[in-house]
Amino acid sequence: MDDAKPERWVPPEGEALVAHNLKVLRGGARLSQEDVADRMRRLGFKMHQTQIAKIESNARSISFNEALGLAKALSVPAGHFMLEAVAGPDDPHWELQEAAFDITRAEQEHQVAQDLADAAKARLDEAEARYDEIAERLGVEPDPGGFTFYPAPNSPDDPLRKEPDPGQ
Repeated sequence: MDDAKPERWVPPEGEALVAHNLKVLRGGARLSQEDVADRMRRLGFKMHQTQIAKIESNARSISFNEALGLAKALSVPAGHFMLEAVAGPDDPHWELQEAAFDITRAEQEHQVAQDLADAAKARLDEAEARYDEIAERLGVEPDPGGFTFYPAPNSPDDPLRKEPDPGQ
């Protein structure tokens, strides 16, 4: 009978922790090393894919500002990124962590959709206010039930439509 205890994963510290988190979070976000390097460049860092690979393998040290930039590039809180190890694929909590990342992404998408809906509502309110202002200026009573739309010419609802002559 084998009484050997399974090896417990010990979270890394310092740059090794950032390297671990970068690799795990990048993979979880389905970003390539080039994608992360591109995000870093957009944040003002001169970063290439090979540098991301070296950081992930702990072969290149990083500055505090780079660690902050990497957290921002991955859309994670900097404190969490630099102080707490995220679960790796071998960790039993990996699947739960992935589900939590999915929730975070969905919340962000929902916020964007809500912002778009709010902007559309503001444009609608402006258009209605403009309609009311023009109606007032012209001395026309706005239609309380909504806007009056006229049927297309010669459509079945057109009151001026000529019915086709059955003899033709």
